[in-house]
Amino acid sequence: MIKVGITGCDDLRAAELVRLLINHPDVEIQWVTASCPPGTRLEHLVPGIIGECDLVVADTVDCDEVDIVFIGAGLDKLPDTVKTQCLSQDCHVVDLTGEHNLDHGEDKLWTYGMGEMQRRVLVHDAHHVTVPGGVAMATLLALMPMARNLLLNNPITVHAAVGDCALNGNDESLEQWARQQTDEVMLALSQCQSSFNQPVVMDITRLAERRMLAVAVRFKCGLEDEALRQLYEQYYDDHNFVFIVDRPIVAADVENTNKCLIRIDKDDRKGWLTVHAVMDGLLKGGAGNAVHVMNLMFGLLERVGLGLKATGC
Repeated sequence: MIKVGITGCDDLRAAELVRLLINHPDVEIQWVTASCPPGTRLEHLVPGIIGECDLVVADTVDCDEVDIVFIGAGLDKLPDTVKTQCLSQDCHVVDLTGEHNLDHGEDKLWTYGMGEMQRRVLVHDAHHVTVPGGVAMATLLALMPMARNLLLNNPITVHAAVGDCALNGNDESLEQWARQQTDEVMLALSQCQSSFNQPVVMDITRLAERRMLAVAVRFKCGLEDEALRQLYEQYYDDHNFVFIVDRPIVAADVENTNKCLIRIDKDDRKGWLTVHAVMDGLLKGGAGNAVHVMNLMFGLLERVGLGLKATGC
């Protein structure tokens, strides 16, 4: 069994992570932390887990007791001893806060936690992983087949719409969040396509569906429809959570799943390509992806603990 510690369980993504991991067949949660007093039952923080577990907020924690730590609150909020343990090479860490999403790349401590981008690295070399921001993740999933084939050679615009839960407290400054997500996208793209030097312009708006996260990524592309479809299907053929569809995507298709659905819309007359990517902002855009990363790091099947059913309405 993989022994797990989770910090910052009053964060929405960390709370969602608890809901996933208490039912994961290969995981045992050893301790959790939150801003409330030690001894508080976790069911008071995480809706829907009453009767599922007897976890309480820990008084003290020790990273040596667990195989992996999920960071739901910033490292600066942890005791110095725990922070030191988390940053040691012997400790597996998955950070959901986004604080280190620009600290990855060559000779950096953190690995970018996107299996569709660098599954091999996550399986073989990763100890400290940072989970992509939700909008950045959806944008990259829309662009990854193009970048890997060196086909991103024009400016890119991204229109993102995000529900309240998926915003996770970032709604006070959507422009600032858009800039952070743009920087994250550009860094990741430069690692996938070294020749990439195009501007990325992003805007983020609010969406009525609380968990949904949708992006429309638009750029010039000379490929025909059939070649595009083949390019995307071949790239995602051996990935478990990304699917290409031919119809408009609605919230019920993705809510409560770890899936990202992609629709390709090509205007052959003007040469514009719009790639729509839609997912659950708390799962594929956060906690679900964190579990996916853990599965890769510990050599489990990618879908273990993530066989989740959509809402269906």
